[in-house]
Amino acid sequence: MDWVQIVSAVGVGALLTKLLDIVWLQRSIRESEKRKWLREQRLRVYSTLAAEVLSMGKSMESREDVFVGYSLAAEAMLLAGDEKLANDIEHFFTMLANIFGEGRKADNDPARRSEEDLEGAYQVVVRESRRLVKELRASLHEKI
Repeated sequence: MDWVQIVSAVGVGALLTKLLDIVWLQRSIRESEKRKWLREQRLRVYSTLAAEVLSMGKSMESREDVFVGYSLAAEAMLLAGDEKLANDIEHFFTMLANIFGEGRKADNDPARRSEEDLEGAYQVVVRESRRLVKELRASLHEKI
C-alpha cells in the first residue's frame, strides 16, 4: 500500500467524522442544552409559583390583586408542557382572587355569601392548591 492511499483514507475518514459531527452531534447537543435550559427554567418558575399557591396568595399578595397572580402565572403558563396545566394555573389565581374578594365584602352587603359558603369555597381552593402543586411536580419530572 502506498502512502497516497493511506493519507487519502485518513483524510476521507476525518471528513466523514466531521460531517457526522456537524449533522448529528451538533443537533443532539443543541437539543440536550434546550432540554436542560427548560428544566432549569421550570424549576425556578414552578418553585416560586408553588410557594405562592401553597401560601394561598400570601407570599406575593396575589389574593388581593389578581393581576399579581396572573403576572406570576404567565411565565409558568409559557413553560407548561401541556394546555391543561396552563389553564389550571390561570384558573387557580382567578379562584383565589374571587374567594378573598368575597371575604372582604362588608357584613351588611346583601351580595355577601354566608360563612358556610365561604368556608366551603375556601376548602375547594385549598384542595385545588395541593392538586396544582402535584401537577407542577409531575411536570418537572416528566421527560422533556
